Amino acid sequence: MITSDSLRQAPRELRPLHVPRPSTGQLRLRPSLRGNGFVVGSVEANGPDTVGFANRDRVAWRDDSTELPDLLLKSQDDVLGVPSWITDQQVVDYLGPGLVARALMRSSHPVGRGDDVRVISTDALVSSMATAWARHLGAHIVEQGPALVLEHSARGRVFPQAHGRLAQAAVDVFQAIRAGMFDDIDADQSRAVTAA
Repeated sequence: MITSDSLRQAPRELRPLHVPRPSTGQLRLRPSLRGNGFVVGSVEANGPDTVGFANRDRVAWRDDSTELPDLLLKSQDDVLGVPSWITDQQVVDYLGPGLVARALMRSSHPVGRGDDVRVISTDALVSSMATAWARHLGAHIVEQGPALVLEHSARGRVFPQAHGRLAQAAVDVFQAIRAGMFDDIDADQSRAVTAA
């Protein structure tokens, strides 16, 4: 119940807040969570000539490891839309390693049903995700013998550079999450194993 006493508050000191105005093709973003090479947040404002984004849309962008302000400006070409059925935590846990796993699936020879596959990675989360993805595609995971070897090292982590390619790769990762491919993977456990 709201009473007159509950409406009385001590005066607060107001401080000016500099809010950058987006220019042509830019979005003003409010970050909410970061991890595994990506930041997730929401669109606060659109500049002129932005296409495909609206206020309060959830988005993700590559983390440049700098301190994140409350609001920042990014080109719309550097931002990926995040579907409503993906949580912020899933984005930071799975998008970066999922992009690497997806690249492994499409490396020199695409993985298919019945293929014998061996996944080798210095990153436990990438290894778990690539293994789950290969199994989902119908491959048999083997530890030795003749097999298609999907090999990755953390040094070689390269994300697609063209925005269209990155956006399509991200859609594939989001669809994999939606299909439940990574449901049995504990991202925290995989990180702890990698850090040990």
